[in-house]
Amino acid sequence: MELAERCRHLCAHIQTLTGVHTALLDLTMQHFDLPPFHSGCTLQNADCNAYLTHLYGAYEAERWDGKYIYYCPRGLVFIATPPLKIGTPMEYCLISGPFIMSNNTTDPFEDSALCPEPLDHLPCLTTAQARALSELACAAVSSLTQGLAPPDVDSGNQATILQMMYDLTAEDAACIYPIESERRLQEHIRAGAKDAAQELLNDLLTHIYYLAGSDQRIIKSRIRELLVLMSRAAIDGGADINDILALCCRYEQEVDKIPGIEALNRWIGSILHQFIRLVFDLREIKHRNVIFQITAFIKEHLSEKLTLDQAAEQVYLSKSYFCRIIKDELGCTFTEYVNRLRIERSKTLLCATGMPIAEIACAVGFDDQSYFTRIFKKQIGIAPGKFRERGTTHKA
Repeated sequence: MELAERCRHLCAHIQTLTGVHTALLDLTMQHFDLPPFHSGCTLQNADCNAYLTHLYGAYEAERWDGKYIYYCPRGLVFIATPPLKIGTPMEYCLISGPFIMSNNTTDPFEDSALCPEPLDHLPCLTTAQARALSELACAAVSSLTQGLAPPDVDSGNQATILQMMYDLTAEDAACIYPIESERRLQEHIRAGAKDAAQELLNDLLTHIYYLAGSDQRIIKSRIRELLVLMSRAAIDGGADINDILALCCRYEQEVDKIPGIEALNRWIGSILHQFIRLVFDLREIKHRNVIFQITAFIKEHLSEKLTLDQAAEQVYLSKSYFCRIIKDELGCTFTEYVNRLRIERSKTLLCATGMPIAEIACAVGFDDQSYFTRIFKKQIGIAPGKFRERGTTHKA
């Protein structure tokens, strides 16, 4: 049974056992092999595309070593497994969800304010059950890769490398390592030229294998050098430095465990494509999801004192990088964005309730009514009391 068919069976088993919808994301063809719960949603401030949202989940599952639970922009919970790597860099990823995650067994839908649609048709899992499902899905996916033998060649790369090694023996300059090829490889990574980068990587591997002979220690030492070169090029191309360094740390631990030249070829080829993907395919997606996640977090804790440290930690980013994303994507500072959301909530309370203005200021996170009034007037153009009067008059 081929890999895709085995994945489809696995999706059906997970859905039958848990009641959680499970889709199959084909990363090679960039579409869903099994349909998602929704192909997309129209939100208040943006559109959510299911493929882009769950591609981000697949990437994060890869980054966090196989287990990733995340919210979609509408606030529903999903689980992504790490991409299956059989022959090609990335092939399939299982996406389970949506479901409600709540430890409130009396009314599990009480905390579902992020999603305006009725949720009683969705399964509800406790945090412990969600974690158990992510562990089981990851283990099941891992078993699929162990049950499939690797291909005889790596999409033709192994045969190409062997031929190049044979050709080198007849060349006078066979002992000279092509440093210039390393520079051009970095240029192709920065430019996102996957085919050209793969061709240069094959050329460099050929020289490494030829010059090192059968000495695995030398080969793996040179492979580590290539990883450093490729990672720096990805960072220069715009990939997140924290993501790249986290992956490099993991790859450094993996390289010694990989047996044989063919396995090394597949392994470093998949890393090359992963780095290029980080430069281009996921940069915009990741930033959008950071904004979605932090907006949900702020709204949930609007009445509390919110710090930059808390927010950056919530999305697993450094403070400086997080501030840059907020500035680039929203055109304001973190504090300005928090105040923007607080003022929006206060407008609703002013028009829909009879709460005193001092209580509204406290309810949306302002300790001082005069400061609330100053920020409100700066953003809306009029004082809160005048805004309430206009809202009441309009209703009448």
